Amino acid sequence: MQRSATRTPLLLFCLVAVYIVLQSGWWAWLLLSKDRDLLALQQQLLTEGVVPHLPIHTPEHTLWMVVGEGGVFVLLLLLALWLTFRTVRHELTLARQQRDFLLAASHELRTPIAGLKLHLQTLQRHDLDDRKREELATNARTEVARLHTLTEKILLATRLDETHVPLNKARLDASAALRTLCANAEATFARQHHLHCIVPEQAEITTDPDAFRSVAENLLENACKYAPAGTTVDIELIISDGRMELRVSDEGPGVPEEERQRIFQKFVRGGSEETRGTKGTGLGLYIVQRLMHALGGRIEHRPRSPHGSIFAATFPVH
Repeated sequence: MQRSATRTPLLLFCLVAVYIVLQSGWWAWLLLSKDRDLLALQQQLLTEGVVPHLPIHTPEHTLWMVVGEGGVFVLLLLLALWLTFRTVRHELTLARQQRDFLLAASHELRTPIAGLKLHLQTLQRHDLDDRKREELATNARTEVARLHTLTEKILLATRLDETHVPLNKARLDASAALRTLCANAEATFARQHHLHCIVPEQAEITTDPDAFRSVAENLLENACKYAPAGTTVDIELIISDGRMELRVSDEGPGVPEEERQRIFQKFVRGGSEETRGTKGTGLGLYIVQRLMHALGGRIEHRPRSPHGSIFAATFPVH
């Protein structure tokens, strides 16, 4: 249905463009035919000795008039149609992305809310022992933290899209921050993966600590979403030539070549929202791209051999 909705404006545009070209050619042919007929009539009258007083344009004059004035008109009309088509296509793409985001966000919100509701209802039972109550309370706190993270991600994406978020730069030990992130990830969203944290003993950098952690966490979470369970995700920190590069490598299916230019756009996720098995809202890589731009760095995707992806975030050290 989405493909049909996208192709309809393209089909209408092509039909209108073809109609305009054909009509322009038809009227040009009629004008030239009229001048040829009048010129033939004038020659016949001159042959019979009658001198007509009619202003007759030669076919060559009419042809240049059609090519000049008519061509400019047709080009301007086609340009207006093309701009209209681009606008409609952009709006359709944005509407589809927002629809996918709403589907994903609804699913992401529904799961922790349902889990939280179940834990709280179970806690109301009077026959639970202390160990079970503590376990349910821990699970409930985990679901609340998941809701909080999702909400913060949506709010951050909105702020990055509409305003300039001020950065508070300070000295940060990037190695210690990544080790802490990996430890927290192993207890939450990376439980089914093997994290391999390859960082120096210490790596000082002047940056916004919250922005650095957000970039690293979103890249790591993105890798864990798309890489199969049981695979290894590598987190590397490389310092050279006054720059620090954070690499997150996974053993997932990789990013199709036709989607590599779009993965950092807002709400963009691979595949269809109805058939996609991975969780997410399509905001993680968008947040990374916006934060890296604000920090004066860059983010890029590299294919990994034999399969998988490498996301490399380059930070200026000073």
